[in-house]
Amino acid sequence: MTPPSLRPLSSTTWAWVHDSTAWGYSNCGLIASNGQALLVDTQFTLPATRTLLDAIHTAVPGVEITTVVNSHANGDHTWGNQLVAGADIISSAASAEHLCHEMGPEQLAALCKDEPSTPVTAYAARHFGVFSFDGVIVVPPTSTFTGRKEVNVGRETVELIDLGPGHSAGDVAVHVPDDGVVFTGDAVFNGAHMVVWSDSLSACLTVCDTLLATGATTFVPGHGPITDRAGVVQIRDSLARVREAATEFAAAGVELADAACLVMAGHAGNLAHPERLYTAVAATYREAGVAGVPSGTFALVEGMAQAAMAWSTGTTNMSR
Repeated sequence: MTPPSLRPLSSTTWAWVHDSTAWGYSNCGLIASNGQALLVDTQFTLPATRTLLDAIHTAVPGVEITTVVNSHANGDHTWGNQLVAGADIISSAASAEHLCHEMGPEQLAALCKDEPSTPVTAYAARHFGVFSFDGVIVVPPTSTFTGRKEVNVGRETVELIDLGPGHSAGDVAVHVPDDGVVFTGDAVFNGAHMVVWSDSLSACLTVCDTLLATGATTFVPGHGPITDRAGVVQIRDSLARVREAATEFAAAGVELADAACLVMAGHAGNLAHPERLYTAVAATYREAGVAGVPSGTFALVEGMAQAAMAWSTGTTNMSR
């Protein structure tokens, strides 16, 4: 795997980018001006966050990170918060409220160490077993907002956008108007299917339109390569096709697990993690009013794990 790097987007804006679509390897952002800096997200582990901070201080010697914006509460974007001591950590009010529902580092580590005797434990070990969460203390936001909020970073003005539910219960995008750059967090996945934790695929489509409405030309996704406006449109349209197919299956009374297999067979394409489409189908079924749809992190991981097993064994090629 190619190591992550801090890539300049302008004289004051950088993107910390992993050339990987694997679970846990998230992108970050940096805006620095006049000795001050705003960091968009931290990393999954303490060593990974230290590597990020070392790269920042090499690129911008003497800079002080005064603000951290957490795009949402997932650990791969927040579990390095403790290493940015003294910074104001900002998230949306909805994200902060949802923090108590997140799986903690001890829970995830224990899940990865369990005997891989079930689809969930095998899936967790395969995707998260490579990470060590030793020493991680979950640090919550120190301030929250709703709607939009401007933050001054030296001479730069940065706009925080409360996107509402989408990938998570309350996503935040960071817009740098002077540079035409938006750090999207996991409102956008590039090169891999997105996870829909929020129970609303429709909201994910709305979020894409909100991001495009900024007029930005460069979008740094939460995972995967940097993209442009056409890339965001393509991602939105792909999600719309998934929603259309899943809505039809819901109306026809197709069981959720079967519908997920059908959607994977028809819409996986060449993107990584087709099993994540289970979460998009589940969200669509919930929006369609189907009873008994699983919700919550563990239930959705279980559904993804079973879908991954079906995909690997070729049992997704079902007929209606």
